[in-house]
Amino acid sequence: MLEKLDLKDITNESASKGKVLVYWLGGAGHILKFDDGFTICVDPYLSDYVERLVGFKRLFRPVIEPSQLHFDTLLISHSHGDHLDADSFSELVKANLNCKIFAAEDCVEFLEKQQAVYTIVTVGTTFADGNVTIEVVPADHGDLSPEAVGFLLSFGARSIYLTGDTCYNKDMLSTIIERKPDIAILCINGAFGNMTSDEAADLVAACESKVAIPTHYGLFAEHGNADPMPFRESVREKSPETRICLLEPGFGVEV
Repeated sequence: MLEKLDLKDITNESASKGKVLVYWLGGAGHILKFDDGFTICVDPYLSDYVERLVGFKRLFRPVIEPSQLHFDTLLISHSHGDHLDADSFSELVKANLNCKIFAAEDCVEFLEKQQAVYTIVTVGTTFADGNVTIEVVPADHGDLSPEAVGFLLSFGARSIYLTGDTCYNKDMLSTIIERKPDIAILCINGAFGNMTSDEAADLVAACESKVAIPTHYGLFAEHGNADPMPFRESVREKSPETRICLLEPGFGVEV
């Protein structure tokens, strides 16, 4: 089993058959590399845009330059600056000219001004990309971003659920819970309408996920929760069979 993979070596790493390499970019950003080499990037934040926008200073430097990040598909869950990074977007596109971009509805105004081809998606949108089927699923980010979405990625008999920014609205998330995704990547910072560690653990238990990866913590002091240990302990209590993977920004794991 590959452990603590360095993002700098992603081009040289390959996932085992039926598995996926999951790298954390920090914040809510991830790179997913599948066993056929197909690579998906989700919500990369690689600048100081949010500090420029609202004064939230990032607590660690970006783990990679936008021009060095390569992928086949870019998924953007909503338009908040730490998910749709206006200051690194053009560099990402230049470095990935053939990539496909799928974004939530509230990203339209920004994307219309960019020299990039994109597709707007809403809850229920489903499409195949490479050997991965991507389904756009609900997220409850409240009035902060009513159009925010999550993503459910299916490959072979397996699936990965990325919550995006959401609170634990069990009714809204019921369709995901019924699907029982075996890998769950969950926001845990408990701020600005996001799940707390306990709520994220409740969702892991409800989904009966085999793997849980906490995310979206430790990037800004304003997010509050920079400690994933309460999440780990809560999952151990509520879903003891779940494997918990705690990643460091810039590193990944095979699951």
